[in-house]
Amino acid sequence: MLVIALIVGISFLISYHSKVVPEITSINPPVGVPGDVIVINGKNFGKERDMNYVEFSGSKLTSSAYISWSDTKIKLVLPANVQDGLVVVGNKNIRSKPALFANEIDIPVLVPTVKQTTKPVITAITGKLHYRGDLLTITGNNFGDTRGDSKVYFTIDYDDKIKNAEIVTSNMYTENMVPVSEFEAGYEFWSNTEIRVRIPDGASSGLVQIQVGDEKSEGYECEISSYGSSSVKLRRIYLMEYSADIADLYTNDISTVTLRCPIPLETYYQPEVQITEINPNPVLTNYQNAIIHQLSKSKNYFPKTVFKQTFVLPVYERLSSVNADKTVNYKKGDIHFVDKALESDALIPSENEEVKKLAAEITGKEKNNYKKAKLIYDYFCDKCKINSKVRKNDADPLDLIKSKKGDSYDFAIMYTALLRAAGVPCLTNSGVLVLQDLTTQPHWWCEFYLPGFGWLPVDPAIGAGLEYKSWTEGGKSLDSRDFYFGNMDSHHILFSRGWAELKPFSQENKIVQHPRSFALQSIWEEASESTVKYSSYWSVPIIRGVY
Repeated sequence: MLVIALIVGISFLISYHSKVVPEITSINPPVGVPGDVIVINGKNFGKERDMNYVEFSGSKLTSSAYISWSDTKIKLVLPANVQDGLVVVGNKNIRSKPALFANEIDIPVLVPTVKQTTKPVITAITGKLHYRGDLLTITGNNFGDTRGDSKVYFTIDYDDKIKNAEIVTSNMYTENMVPVSEFEAGYEFWSNTEIRVRIPDGASSGLVQIQVGDEKSEGYECEISSYGSSSVKLRRIYLMEYSADIADLYTNDISTVTLRCPIPLETYYQPEVQITEINPNPVLTNYQNAIIHQLSKSKNYFPKTVFKQTFVLPVYERLSSVNADKTVNYKKGDIHFVDKALESDALIPSENEEVKKLAAEITGKEKNNYKKAKLIYDYFCDKCKINSKVRKNDADPLDLIKSKKGDSYDFAIMYTALLRAAGVPCLTNSGVLVLQDLTTQPHWWCEFYLPGFGWLPVDPAIGAGLEYKSWTEGGKSLDSRDFYFGNMDSHHILFSRGWAELKPFSQENKIVQHPRSFALQSIWEEASESTVKYSSYWSVPIIRGVY
């Protein structure tokens, strides 16, 4: 019996190791939508489909999805329920290493530039006097039937060049422009003759302009008013990099680790973010504002792999002066993106009873949202102690209500929660704070929304006296408490606005989060089911140069 068992065992091992493993070399295209034809290239798929299969995000495709099957190429139609995630080719015995596919619905895909033969023309815009956040209708011709990568731009007065000029030319209006916000879903309708957009934050009186392909329309005059004044100046350009290391991976089979490396967010005060280097080459360069890296291994103890990304980005200082008595309160339902800044979510406990009670105590009978935001800011500055050391990841920001102590993460989360509980739209921002010696530290701050004015920045931690190696502007130190309500310096580098709830590439993947880090996203790493364990290290973004 022992001899028979040995023979069976040896036969099984020989059979297992002689199995031909399917291998995916490419998916073309790697980004698609339901109904698209996808070609999977590789080898060892099998000459016929038979019992072989393709799996997207843990779900096997039904037979109706397949167009053709050969040993090196599979052609299929994406079904209606296709999800982002890992793609596997398998048979009854063994599966391929996974590859990554992205659903175009969830990714800002660069559309090939349209060769425009006719210049877009603006004939009219609705209204005469406009405010930031207003819905503006632009009529004309040659806009294109769909938007693609076309954009609408508004004048922005960087460094007060227009304001201080003795003679203003049309070129001055178009030299610096701010696009309608993609992040805030500012494009509401697009056709060949009509466009409806939200006037973006930072826009000032000047011109509105449309770019379609390589062609730009002539500027059309657009007057923008506000309940006060604002300026964007003192630009600094940073060369910044960070890395993520993966090592000590143990696996039961084929293990895949996917990293989501956040990209600095583009805004009017942090425009034209450039990715200058990514090493090694990523799976996707920009997916949900992150660089996607993927590592697949079938053996343990592989050498450490370092994933590095480098950026060049300008950051401007923002100054504002608000006439509080003329401001109006936001009405829920007006703008979808702002509505989200009023709701409780996985990050902001604004529905907590203690939070609602404290918000009511601080604001009392005050009805004006700007004044409510200032009252809550003053409460943090007067009643709470800021710790310079960041607390542990599992520390609860709600502790601040009782202890009156916390780090800058706690201050930002609770300031946002109290404002939302008081009916004021507010976001928590995350990124890094650049210190005077060019070292950096993770940091969190806020911004709240006023209709007609836009988003006003607030840093309750620095306002309350956070100790750090601060900068001086023009040789003078800032009055931090006064400055950081409604103003922001050019030393805050922004990675995320609000909480980014991301979907895993496969429901079976193991998820890793980094709560008190430089970006507020629900997934930083995910590992396939066969991964036993691994180690990871994320560096804080560092500054290589300032210009």
